[in-house]
Amino acid sequence: MIRETLFTAKEEEKTTREGFGEGLLHAGENDTHVVALCADLTDSVRMDLFRAKFPARFFEMGITEQAMSGLASGMAAFGYIPFMASYAAFSPGRNWEQIRTTIAYNDVPVKIIGAHTGLSAGPDGATHQAIEDIALMRMIPNMQVFVPCDATEARVITEHVATTKYPSYIRLTREKTPLMLPDTYVWNHGKPYVMFIPKQKNGGSFMYNIGVIGRG
Repeated sequence: MIRETLFTAKEEEKTTREGFGEGLLHAGENDTHVVALCADLTDSVRMDLFRAKFPARFFEMGITEQAMSGLASGMAAFGYIPFMASYAAFSPGRNWEQIRTTIAYNDVPVKIIGAHTGLSAGPDGATHQAIEDIALMRMIPNMQVFVPCDATEARVITEHVATTKYPSYIRLTREKTPLMLPDTYVWNHGKPYVMFIPKQKNGGSFMYNIGVIGRG
């Protein structure tokens, strides 16, 4: 269920990037096989928390998205759980062939993080506005695609994919959005759930008006 006060009060706002950063840190604390690779955007994609706590497990790759994909694939083949991050315009935008061939074809558990998606990267210009990334990643066999609705879900999904054995893509945005989900939110992959059922008092009893069904 979403926060009961979502439509009646101003909720705290956070970016999904922040939720990812928190989730990656927790994943690293829970499993020493989790490693992080970044294409020269560490602070922007919020990998800075992980880098500060686990510097030996963090790899700054520079602006080499293709090479980062190959290295992450090799690390995954040797039992590590790599999270590789950049702006989505460049990963998967620039390195789609390497993701397809070295990661998905080998079915290794690399976790691909694409930030600044959609038109929310407006101040960065059209070159950074990835609107094709979902289509690109959905057509790749073995790839799981996740689009969290807020920072809370981004954190929970990040922690989840760290425990899976398949390649994953998590789509993150640039701007802050309201926290829709409570801190107690439990996410069940692939299962539908009721997000919100508003009630209307009628003659001393409550009547359900509408139900919005979400799918994780």
